[in-house]
Amino acid sequence: MIYIVEDDVSVRDAIAEMFESLDLTCTAFADGESFLSDASPRVDDTVFVDLHLPGLAGSDLIEKVAALDEAPQIVAISGQPLWKITRELPKISSIPVVRKPLKEQDLLDYV
Repeated sequence: MIYIVEDDVSVRDAIAEMFESLDLTCTAFADGESFLSDASPRVDDTVFVDLHLPGLAGSDLIEKVAALDEAPQIVAISGQPLWKITRELPKISSIPVVRKPLKEQDLLDYV
């Protein structure tokens, strides 16, 4: 299962449509709170998380998901400059980051 947590509806829909066109199962969420309440990620899943979400920040969501007993693979998404991303993710520096504008192959590398 692929999970997408992205507040920009056009980006979220484009990512979901791309995965679905390749017959990959995915579920998309507009914010971290709905993801935490409705998703049950497992170790063999991938969760793409935008770093700039409304409400629960993407970096905070990443920390919560990474702390699960059987944490899935997590990939951060951001359009911010690299220095800003590095400052936001000091505790979770092992998380890969895909930069916007997104390229299909950059996302597929993680599924």
